[in-house]
Amino acid sequence: MKIHKPIFFCLICILTVSCHETVVPEQPVVPEDPEEPPVEIQCEQSACWDARIYACRDSTYIKLFTRTKGWTGGDATYSVDLKNGKTLWMFGDSFIDQVSEDRSRPTFRLINNALVLQNGSEMTSFYSVNAGKIEAFAKPPETGHWYWPGDATVVNGKILMFMQAFGTGGGGMWDFFRTSIDLLTLDLNTLQIENNIRLFKDATISWGAAIMEDVDYTYVYGVKAENPQKYLYVARTDSTLTQQWEFYNGTEWSTDTLSAASIFNGVSEQFSVFKREGVYYFLTQNNIFGKQIYLYTASQPQGKFENLKIVYCTPETGGNIFTYNAFAHDHIYKDSLLISYNINSFQISDLLKSADNYRPYFVKIGGWKLN
Repeated sequence: MKIHKPIFFCLICILTVSCHETVVPEQPVVPEDPEEPPVEIQCEQSACWDARIYACRDSTYIKLFTRTKGWTGGDATYSVDLKNGKTLWMFGDSFIDQVSEDRSRPTFRLINNALVLQNGSEMTSFYSVNAGKIEAFAKPPETGHWYWPGDATVVNGKILMFMQAFGTGGGGMWDFFRTSIDLLTLDLNTLQIENNIRLFKDATISWGAAIMEDVDYTYVYGVKAENPQKYLYVARTDSTLTQQWEFYNGTEWSTDTLSAASIFNGVSEQFSVFKREGVYYFLTQNNIFGKQIYLYTASQPQGKFENLKIVYCTPETGGNIFTYNAFAHDHIYKDSLLISYNINSFQISDLLKSADNYRPYFVKIGGWKLN
């Protein structure tokens, strides 16, 4: 359940399901002239975040995702290291093309999910086309339902990707609800969907919102929303994500799904958990349209997450513009930490005025490790 959907009601008209989809990669972007002068990285300091943290807006990734063709804007911004020198980026509601020279959008058409494959500075977009119509990369089997992406991992030369299915009629402010948690298997080289299995029909917890691979288990995190609070949960399974799941009940691990207990209160809908040098890190953004991005540490995957640091505050937040659902992309840099966050507007017209009002931004963080 996303909380940022001022654009949701424009999506229902494009939700269709077809058995004749074709995954279409956008033509790769030609790398720019290597002689081009580098863009100066803007570093900043603020009383908003911890004094031990330094933050630099990452011009490399901001530029990579400032696009006019293929994928040109979206939210979520999951990433997975494909272990072959490439990174796969996974997005929720996305614009394909639709950007003018002045960065305005002449039309407002969104698809519910799309992928972008990064190979150095080459960025290739993946979505579906059916009878000439651009559609989401992946869809649930149920007519009228749609997918928003979860996290992904690479196992035995395959991409395993969580997808959260949604349908309308849930009541409340947004009138939609999560219907299932599905696991897609993708070919590592072609990104073709090879298999789709349903893991959870009862989807009150967003299992797959984050994955953390460890030595003996892969840990799968999810969020349960009980307005206005959001609670974090954790389960563990094998690396294929299909063997016996165990759920943390507050004191021990249990095979009973219903025994799962919250391990943290106040998480955003999307977040990151990762491990560095034996320490478990949990990154989440202020979950009520706040600008603060928080980082916690723990000695175990199930927490207790503590030692709070504010590592960044998004400068765009204010007026109609809001930011949300920060992620850590911990495989990109060895020492620094790359963080993305999404920008959006409560006013739909802002998304047409500028493509930069609906997209991810990136910042590189230093001084973030436990000390």
